[in-house]
Amino acid sequence: MAFHIAVITATRAEYGLLKPLILALQKDDYFQCDVIATGTHLLEKYGHTIDYIREDGIPIAHEVAILHDGESQEQVIANALIEFSKVYQKENYDAVVVLGDRYELYGICIPAMFRRIPIIHLHGGEKTEGAMDEKIRHSITKMSSIHFPSIEEYAKRIIQMGENPKYVHAVGALGIDNIVHLPLLSKDELSESLGVVLEDKYALVTFHPVTMESVEDMKRQVCDVFDVLVESGIQSIVTMPNSDVGGDDILEIIKKYADSYPDRIKLFSSLGQVRYLSCMKYAEIVYGNSSSGILEAPSFRVPTIDIGDRQKGRVAADSVIHCKCDKESIKKALELAQSRDFRNKLANVMNPYGDGNTATRIVDILKKTDWTDETIVKKEFYDLGR
Repeated sequence: MAFHIAVITATRAEYGLLKPLILALQKDDYFQCDVIATGTHLLEKYGHTIDYIREDGIPIAHEVAILHDGESQEQVIANALIEFSKVYQKENYDAVVVLGDRYELYGICIPAMFRRIPIIHLHGGEKTEGAMDEKIRHSITKMSSIHFPSIEEYAKRIIQMGENPKYVHAVGALGIDNIVHLPLLSKDELSESLGVVLEDKYALVTFHPVTMESVEDMKRQVCDVFDVLVESGIQSIVTMPNSDVGGDDILEIIKKYADSYPDRIKLFSSLGQVRYLSCMKYAEIVYGNSSSGILEAPSFRVPTIDIGDRQKGRVAADSVIHCKCDKESIKKALELAQSRDFRNKLANVMNPYGDGNTATRIVDILKKTDWTDETIVKKEFYDLGR
């Protein structure tokens, strides 16, 4: 009987990372792989990105509605607790796969934990000191049984949290698999697909809420971020912020900039993985506070301006410029990223997050795992120095 595993995705970015693993699992007869789509995938407001999953030819086993307009994050978590309990009771999965640090993961993982379903966690052990994600990610680590951090430094941090090294595997970042294996668009094809005449120099921009700060601070920050873009004159391809607290406030401000400068700022609800990575490939700069500027952009040797504290603590390649979220700091970072000396160094940049074979490694490890080992679920705290 095939090993029945569920891969759960709640956002466009998360699905983009999970896609190579989903495809690898579904191609292997060892697994029966169900994809569960939830969260922002089901909402028109965020681009109804469940359509991208269908367009990729990936069957969706369950659509689980947990996110409704006007509800708090606590209510979304409560919705997920109820709805995923129903799914797990019906399916009796052998394991579930989750990625990262989104708040809805609490409602997804808690019922799995209580039903003794092993949780397989990707991208644990990372630090993002400016976001609530930091606490969520480490909490999910303690609920999980099998860990696939991207690099050895993060693997050590997971072990430091008491997880058995036997079940902690540094495998690289799945986002690099997409860069290596997806057929990306030419610049002309990309321009036609976007409906935008792309200039020689443009910025790929994403600015998400910084959830450890107040909404008022976030509003000031996004104004500083876009004021510098406008003053620079650089064309900007902008993707909308995520559904964290403050996301709607940030989006309204971005829309005002896009309306005021329609020739310079082009806002998209969602680009999809191929268009997003193609935009990154030809960009002059990746700009904002998305993790993709840390994880994926270095593989294209494109400079990243990482603004503020949202990604503070992540290991970063030499192509990443960190700066504070104020106009003067952002201007200096932009000048540095466009300088000849800095751009000359990009040819030698190495991405610390892998070589594009992460999905294959994960599948091989899962197939070799002894799932009869009771310590997978009945975990023992691993003390350092043993």
